[in-house]
Amino acid sequence: MTSTEMRRSLGVFIMLLLFAADGFAQNSNDYRRVSLSLYGGATLGYPDDVNQIFGSNYNTFTETTYNFGGGIQYAISPFWSAELGYRYNTIKGVGEEGFETVIHSASIKNTFNFNRLYRRNQISEWLNPYLIVGFEQDFFNYKLDDEEVSGNESAILGGLGVAFSITNSVDVFSQFEVKMASNGLDNERRGFPFDQVGMATGGIRINFGRGDAKPLNLSPAVKRLTDDEYDNFIQSTEEFKAASQEIEAQRAKLTEIEEQFNESEKNSQEKIERLEEFTRLLEARIDTLEYRLDNLEVSVEESAQERDQVLKSEVPAGHYVQVFAATSYEAANRVKEIFHELLGNEFENPEEIVFVIERGRFYEVLVGTFAQFEDAQRAHEIALNRLSDAFIITFPRPLHLVDEYRGTAIVHD
Repeated sequence: MTSTEMRRSLGVFIMLLLFAADGFAQNSNDYRRVSLSLYGGATLGYPDDVNQIFGSNYNTFTETTYNFGGGIQYAISPFWSAELGYRYNTIKGVGEEGFETVIHSASIKNTFNFNRLYRRNQISEWLNPYLIVGFEQDFFNYKLDDEEVSGNESAILGGLGVAFSITNSVDVFSQFEVKMASNGLDNERRGFPFDQVGMATGGIRINFGRGDAKPLNLSPAVKRLTDDEYDNFIQSTEEFKAASQEIEAQRAKLTEIEEQFNESEKNSQEKIERLEEFTRLLEARIDTLEYRLDNLEVSVEESAQERDQVLKSEVPAGHYVQVFAATSYEAANRVKEIFHELLGNEFENPEEIVFVIERGRFYEVLVGTFAQFEDAQRAHEIALNRLSDAFIITFPRPLHLVDEYRGTAIVHD
């Protein structure tokens, strides 16, 4: 990457971070929770064949190089902040191993603020040591002469730092981080299962938020009270406690009244439901009695002349709903007229589809003919609301019922 390309990439990155951080900060009015950090520094080299606890370890010797980056941080609590960031890093070999590895890293970091340990001291308002724990996803490109290798792997990151608050809007910080990265940064996969990268950086953090709001990780100043102020505070506390107790007592009374009202409403609702159920049963009983009375009147007035009906035609094949059967033609005819009215709103031709058939000594009231079984089901559901023993029947009948239905025909209206 040339210096011009590097400056252009860094400029675009900073503009994007500023835009995103300002957008996140719009909902943080009480405290400054959102901040933007920019940093740069040295990536330590590996100058000799000695393992370094805090520093860099590779399979080949390297020189000290530079790195820079930034991130958006959000304060989840005064103790804990989370950060999404980006880092540009280079690793360079020395001597004959003069390779160069360029690393672009996307990171997720957790920052734990140690100023909470001495929050009652005013120094906690401007001095904040912190611990860093996180992960990075490295996208690296190794070059040596004509040889070039690219890859991407995950890394574990840890470190320590200290921040100094200049104003509510600006902090400066210095930190040292060590990460366990891919073992292929120097294109030599041997020894340890990882390459250790040590980085010392410094930078600036811009805190976004309302003008008079403080960053969330800063403790409020400790106010030292005089004896009179302390006595007034204790008296106000006792008055507040008494008022709170009175409020709780009134709330308890209100809760008791609400419970009594709910219980009364529940009892009333149960009584209403029982009354409605009794009413439905009574209406069903009245309908049954009225139907039986109509049948009785028809049977008393039956006429021998109307009983001898001439066959009109044979029953066509299809689906029917049988709603009634009796030895009295007058009773069957009465039910037929009832279903003319009952089906008037559901079918266009109730006078044609409701009729009486004569089978042996019985007169049966049928609704049909339906070519589709679904139409017969719809008529059956309506019939059940009036006569609970209605059922669906299909002609022609099965072979074992042929003799029983032989001669079945529609009776004249």
